[in-house]
Amino acid sequence: MITRVGRLTAAEFLKLGSNPFLYLSLGLVGAATLLSAWLYPVVFQKPETAWRAYHSVQLFGYGFQIGLKLATFVLVIFSSMSMAGEFDKGTVKNLLTRPVTRTDVFTAKALTVLLLGLGLFAYVLYLSLAWGLWRGNLGPIWDDATYVVMRPAAEIAAHARQAVLMCLPAFLAAGFLGFFVSNWTESSGYAVATALVIFIAGGVLTDLLRGSAQQAMFFHYGSHATQKLQELAAGGSASFGKDLLAGRFPLWIRVPAISIALFLPVSYGIFRNRNITS
Repeated sequence: MITRVGRLTAAEFLKLGSNPFLYLSLGLVGAATLLSAWLYPVVFQKPETAWRAYHSVQLFGYGFQIGLKLATFVLVIFSSMSMAGEFDKGTVKNLLTRPVTRTDVFTAKALTVLLLGLGLFAYVLYLSLAWGLWRGNLGPIWDDATYVVMRPAAEIAAHARQAVLMCLPAFLAAGFLGFFVSNWTESSGYAVATALVIFIAGGVLTDLLRGSAQQAMFFHYGSHATQKLQELAAGGSASFGKDLLAGRFPLWIRVPAISIALFLPVSYGIFRNRNITS
C-alpha cells in the first residue's frame, strides 16, 4: 500500500506542477507577503529614528499575517479541487481501473493536501522571516524616550516561535476543510465556491464570538497568533492567553486536530460509498 500511495502522491504533484494557477498563486502570495512587510509599518506605525528601528519580529509578523492569509485561500482552493476535479473530468473512473483501491486514492489525496499545506506554510515563513531579518533589527525592544528595555530579546523570540507553531495546525485544518468539500460534490467549480464561502463565513462568525465559543473554532488561532505577535513586537504587552497554552495538548493544537479528525473520516465515508461506475 505504501508504494501505491507514494506513486499516486507523486502523480498528484506532477498534476499540481503542470497547473499554471499554482505558480500565479505562489507569485501573488510572495508579493503580498513582502509588500505588506514593507508598507504596513511605513503607513501605520511610527517612523524609524536613529534610536528606534523596526524590529525584525515586527516586520516578520506583518508579512507573515498577510502572506499566510492568502496562502490559506490558495490551500483551500487547491484542496477543494482535489477530489472534485477527478469527478468533474471523469478521470476518477480511469484512476480506479488501475491496481489501486479507493483507500489508496483517498490516502494519496489527503497526503497531497498535507504536503501542499506544509509547503505553502514554509514558503510564507521563509519569505517573511528573510525580509524581517534583512530589513529589521534583532535584540530587545527599547523605549526611545527613557531608553530602557521594554521587551527582552529572548521573550520576543519565544513569542515568535509560539505564534508560528500556533498558526500551523489551524492552517492545515483549513486545507482539510476544502478536502471535505471536495469529496462532497462532483463539480470542482462548486467545490471551490462552497469551500471558500464556508471558510470566509467561518472566519466572520468566529470574529463575532467571544471567549470559549471563539476558541472552539480553528479559524481563530491564525489571526489571533499573528495579531498578538505584532502587538508585542511593537512594544506592547500582548500575550496569547494562558488558557490557550495550558495543558499537554493546548487548545491551539486540540481544536484544529479535532476538526481534521472530523473532516477526514466523513470525507472517506462519502468517497468510499459513492457510486463511481454509474
